[in-house]
Amino acid sequence: MAEETLDTASEHAWRAVLKGHALLVARLDADLRAHAGMALIDYDVLVQLSEAPRRRLPMADLARAMVYSRSGLTRLVDSLERRSLVTREHNSTDRRSWYAVLTGQGLAALEAAWPVHAAGVRAHFAAHADPGQARAISAVFGAVIADLAPDAAELRHFHPTG
Repeated sequence: MAEETLDTASEHAWRAVLKGHALLVARLDADLRAHAGMALIDYDVLVQLSEAPRRRLPMADLARAMVYSRSGLTRLVDSLERRSLVTREHNSTDRRSWYAVLTGQGLAALEAAWPVHAAGVRAHFAAHADPGQARAISAVFGAVIADLAPDAAELRHFHPTG
């Protein structure tokens, strides 16, 4: 039975990660909605596209790259496309697949949202960790990502030093 339980420190850490993550994501989402006119998930899509070569990704790759949610990606991209933040283009080598492409307006919206997001991360996360703690958090979650990431490219994307 002992193998089925966690030590007290691990249990407390895990519960803090779950609750802290939920609260942080909710706050960052609320801040972006209030001050940048977009949801955190919209921001996530725009960031992924901004970091991609030629600011475009096949929809399947965009789904794998998403940090906050992979479900409903087609509806999400539809919404971003209606707001002229992204466009979709056929893949010239595979007419069955599509690229999501960041528009100039999408890049401008991302650049306007970045200070809001950065301020929220600083105030509600980074302010609570000194550099040593930040490195420890990065190391722990880098190891989790390395263990669970479906491929090495995803590991490099989220944990470049891993």
